[in-house]
Amino acid sequence: MRPVSFGDRGKEVVDVQTRLRALDFHLGREGADGHFGPNTERAVRGFQQRRWLEVDGIVGENTWAELVEAGHQVGERLLYLRVPALRGDDVLQLQLMLNELGFDSGPVDGIFGEATESALLEFQRNAGVNLDGIVGEATLAQLRRIRMAGVGTSDKKIPDRMDGYVGSRSLSALTISIDPAHGGTDIGARGVGGLTEKYVNLRLAQQLADLLRAHGADVMLVRDDDRFIGLYERLERANSFQGDLHLTVHHGHHHTPAAHGAAAFFFENSSYFAEAGKRLAGYLIQALVRDAGRVDLHTHGRNFACLREPRRLAVMVEPGFITHPEEGGDLADGPGIRREAEALIAGIRSYLERL
Repeated sequence: MRPVSFGDRGKEVVDVQTRLRALDFHLGREGADGHFGPNTERAVRGFQQRRWLEVDGIVGENTWAELVEAGHQVGERLLYLRVPALRGDDVLQLQLMLNELGFDSGPVDGIFGEATESALLEFQRNAGVNLDGIVGEATLAQLRRIRMAGVGTSDKKIPDRMDGYVGSRSLSALTISIDPAHGGTDIGARGVGGLTEKYVNLRLAQQLADLLRAHGADVMLVRDDDRFIGLYERLERANSFQGDLHLTVHHGHHHTPAAHGAAAFFFENSSYFAEAGKRLAGYLIQALVRDAGRVDLHTHGRNFACLREPRRLAVMVEPGFITHPEEGGDLADGPGIRREAEALIAGIRSYLERL
């Protein structure tokens, strides 16, 4: 669906409002009237905050997907392995139950993948129910019965995605996909001197790819020219590459020109965080501070699609602000882009060397 935001009207807005109301968000006396007013915007922001998304009040691809998934409750549909994978809060609840009972379903990300099916089959084998890999009434009843009995309730951190394993301790054997965000009609933010984020992201990704290849790494650019690619198409491309790492490149922006510094993001939702992603994000920030002179804006857990969907270790980085007079001006030339690229490579190397 097209992005909808404050001031919009139409069927898309009614759909958003209906889903928000079903999730107990207050829409004011107007209800689902098809007008994206202040009450709807407030509800969208509340939903985004609850789901660890960017809190901008805009229902884009990521927020819309989360709205749809939030409406799925366990037991309302059959759950099983299929292509494309089933996604939703019912899958997330299933993963939580399996992990609590000691059956490793992998990351609690709400995506029914092979690890979830494997854990489900193991549970069915142990529980004596039909071994079909499908969560139907009998399997769900057994899950609830055993869970209510208090078996295996634990607050331990469940196993991380791949345990941070990337197949190599050096850049020379690394396989990595890099996604320079935005492109084409989606320019992203606009910075000092008319600098566009889509341009800076692409130049940084290209520079980073060249330097990594010089070290012997196998690199795939999700976008290698100025064109628009949808969010989930980007992630399909990254997954088809089957790399060890997936890096999404953005740049920060703010209406206040004084805002500056570097931030990095790893996958986290209300039930799970990627330990390996958090470590890698930390090394990237350390290197940007040390080698590119950036201020540390820390690492942050977020439920962004670019962090959740990749089947390998994924991070998103914002190495600087294009709206800052110095950082933005620095990114308008080649040396500034190269400093960021070299710092990111140093951060990746530090992570690999400490596996």
